[in-house]
Amino acid sequence: MNPNDPRPPYVQIADDLRRAVQNGEYEPGAKLPSGRELAKQYGVALMTVTGAIGLLRDEGLVESWQGRGVFVTGQQHRPAPDVSVRLAELADIVEKQSADLADLQARVAALEGSRRTKR
Repeated sequence: MNPNDPRPPYVQIADDLRRAVQNGEYEPGAKLPSGRELAKQYGVALMTVTGAIGLLRDEGLVESWQGRGVFVTGQQHRPAPDVSVRLAELADIVEKQSADLADLQARVAALEGSRRTKR
C-alpha cells in the first residue's frame, strides 16, 4: 500500500492481488488468504479488502464461496476500465457543475441586489 498513491486503497489491494495471480503466486483453484488476514497484511479495514475482492470477482479472476473462502478461477480476467479515463470524465462533470453553480449564484446575487434597490 502506497499512501501517496491517489487510487483508493481497495483498488491498490486489488491490483496487488491481481499481480500475484498473474505472477503465479496463486494458481487457478488456489485459496486466497482470509479477508481478516489480508486486512492485517495490508493494514486496512476488512471492508476495504471486501471491496478489493469484489473488484476481482467482477473481473472473473476470483470466486467466493460462503464459508469456504475466495478462490482463483482459471479464467483470464477482464481488464478493469482505465481509472485515469474515468477520473478525467468525472473531473469534467465536476467542472461543468461548478460552472453551473457559479452561474446560479451570480443570478441569485443579482436578484437579491435588485430586490434591495426596489425597497
